[in-house]
Parts: sequence; structure tokens; C-alpha cells
Amino acid sequence: MKESQDELLPDQSPGVSDREESRRTDRMSQAQIDTVMRSTPGVFYALSFRNYKLFFVGQLVSVAGTWMQDVAQKWVVWELTHSPAWLGYVSGASAIPSVLFSIWGGQVADRFSRRAILVATQTFMMILAFALAYLAAARFSPIPLQAWHVVLIAALNGIVNAFNMPAQQAFVPEMVDDRKALGNALALNSLRFNVARVMGPMLAGLVLARASPAACFALNGFSYLAVILSLIMMQLPAFVAVDHRVSVTEGFRYIWSERRVFRTILLVGISSLFAWPLSTLFPVFAHNFHVGKGGYSAIMSSNGLGAAIGGLALAAFGSRLSRRLQIYGGSFMFCLTLLLLAQAQLFIVALVILVLSGFAMIVFGMSAQTQVQEDVPDELRGRVMAVYALVFNGFFAIGGMEIGALAQRVTAVNAVRANALICILVTALVFAWSTADRRKRRT
Repeated sequence: MKESQDELLPDQSPGVSDREESRRTDRMSQAQIDTVMRSTPGVFYALSFRNYKLFFVGQLVSVAGTWMQDVAQKWVVWELTHSPAWLGYVSGASAIPSVLFSIWGGQVADRFSRRAILVATQTFMMILAFALAYLAAARFSPIPLQAWHVVLIAALNGIVNAFNMPAQQAFVPEMVDDRKALGNALALNSLRFNVARVMGPMLAGLVLARASPAACFALNGFSYLAVILSLIMMQLPAFVAVDHRVSVTEGFRYIWSERRVFRTILLVGISSLFAWPLSTLFPVFAHNFHVGKGGYSAIMSSNGLGAAIGGLALAAFGSRLSRRLQIYGGSFMFCLTLLLLAQAQLFIVALVILVLSGFAMIVFGMSAQTQVQEDVPDELRGRVMAVYALVFNGFFAIGGMEIGALAQRVTAVNAVRANALICILVTALVFAWSTADRRKRRT
């Protein structure tokens, strides 16, 4: 039954007591609250959609667990090898399979139910987390954990993620049935991811200090239950199968024909090659500053805190600033903070710079992804986002190994400095190309 306006808002007449007004407000159904939220879009507009709200909460728990595992496995590899190159192998192993399989992942995401794909991929990732926990638990596993075990499981996770990421990115518009909410949903995705990025390393630091890496891996395994349950609880229309003749090359053709999309994805690839792999060297920076496990956790959390602030800022103010300013300004700031980090002499100064770096990284990264999502037609969304994931993960894989090998030869500080300078130069060239294109269109 349709509700009247009086039932949506508290009665303001002088004869109604505060207690009665409170009772009326308490009786508002969730659907009515959502209606009010949608009539006044704000920072958390996308959360007024039930399906997206379930996704947000489930992913928050799951991604926090994933960050716990990421912190623990890097620390384990560093403890076993004391080699920056091995840290690069772990990053590369998780990303290279995405390069090899993500195009097929995009084809699958455009052909089959994205919810079913996500339930399957999250289940496989849960199994791999428990397998890593078993290997790391010396009391139960007859085989002592070795660095190559971590690399192997990272590679298997990369294969699964090649099908998970295109489906997840293409699934967002299905959860918010208002086009105006898409940018807000993507910004909240970033906020959720980076809140988890703060929570995960903090929890990992506590668990590593009080228990063991195996406990971090096991907790990550259990965290996947939250996202699987949230997917099952969603109320979605019946899935309509797509023609099996979906071509994997159409995503490439679309990107090549749309220069703005091409430039955005090119810039993402350059940042993935030279800037994002900085996180590969975080254990080395913790070692250089002599801060141990607690300092390593603080490094990860500081970077995640800045990223969470960036996600919140995008959700609140992203629609008020030009997308071009967000993308190029964020990219320049991201590279500049890496140069500053290479100069830092005090640990507290490094943490402040990492907060700024995380902020710039997310402003750039999520603005770029939103630009692509807004431009791409729905029927190509899975395949175009698969190419996006291919570029991001492929270049990150190469960049992780490159910065690890370079740090092995010229120290971590010099490796970061060299990568940041290259990234600034390429960003300037792409920006000049974009500016020239805009002038040409105007004339």
C-alpha cells in the first residue's frame, strides 16, 4: 500500500509528544528510509539500495580478511628469505594469472550470472586461504611452510581473481538501479576497500604478535563466508542468458576507438607499472626503519587510512569536481608522494607521507575506474572491465617484479625514486595529449 507523506516524516504538530514522534520514526520501514535517502542523494546514497548494502557489508568483512592474509604472507616470505626479489615474486604470481585469464573472465561475466560467478570465486578463494593456513600451522602440517608455497597459492588466487574481478566490477550497476548512483557506489566501494585496508593490517599486526601467520590465513578463510552469504541473500531479477557468440575482442576494439577511455586505461597501466608496486617493498621499509612487525602493520594501515579518506572524499565531493582534475591531479600527487617517501628520514614522517600517498592513489584510481564505467555501454561492460583488470594486474605483476629486482640492486629508496620520476614524466605526456585533444575538439 502506498504510504502518505505524513507517514514518511515525523508529525510536527504541537499536540504530538516527543515520545509519540519517536515511536512514529521507529515504525518507519527500511523501504521508507531508503525512499527518503534516495530523495536526497548524499555521501551514502548507494547504500539505500538493499542489494548494494548487503554487498558492502559482506565485502567489508571479506576484504579485511584478505588484507590480513596479504600482510601475513609478505611478512612470512620476508622472514623466510630476506629478499626483496622474493617479495616481487609473490606480487607477480598473484597478478600474472590475471593477465592470462582476465579476458576470458570478462567474456564469462557478460555471458553468465554475475552473482553465480562471484559465489563460485569466493568459495575457491576461501578454500585456498584454509590451505595456506594448514601449511603455515606447524602443529598440523607435516610439511614446513616455504616461500614457494606462498607464491603457488598466490598464483592460484590470481587465476580465480581473473574471473572474480570483471564479474564484480560489472555487477555494481545491477545492484543500484539508478544511473546517478553508479559513481557514488564506486566511490563507496573504494571507501569500503580502504576501511578494510586499515582494519586488516591492524588486525594482522595484533594476530602476528599474539598468535601466528596461520591464524591470519584462517581468519581470512572464515571472512569469505560473509560475502558468500550476502550474495545469496540478494533479491535480483532472473538472469537472462546472453548469446554464446559473445566476442572477447569487442572490449579491445571499443577501448581503441574511444580515445578518452584509452588514455584513462593507459594512465592506469603506467601507474600500475611504476607507482602501485611500492607496497611490494613495505617490509623492506619496515626493516630499514628498524620497526619490526608493529611498524610494518603501521605502514600498511597508514597507507590504507589515506586511501579510506580518499574514498570518503570522492563519495562526498566527487560529483562537484571534474573527472579530469581528479584523474590527472590524483596521478601527479600520487607520484610526488613517492618521491617524498624516498627522501623521508624519520619513521613518523614516512607514515604521514604514506597517508597522503594512499589518498592520492585512491582519488586517481577510483576516478579513472568511474570514468570508464560511466562511458562503457552495458552490453560491453564485462569485457571492457576485463581489459581494465588485465592492464592493472598485468602491469602490476611486471612492476612488482621490476621494483623488487631494482631494489635488490640499487636499494629500495633509489628504486622508488626512479619509478616515481618515470611515472611523473609519462603522466605529463598523457595529460598534454588530453589537452591537445580537447583543444582540437573545441575548434
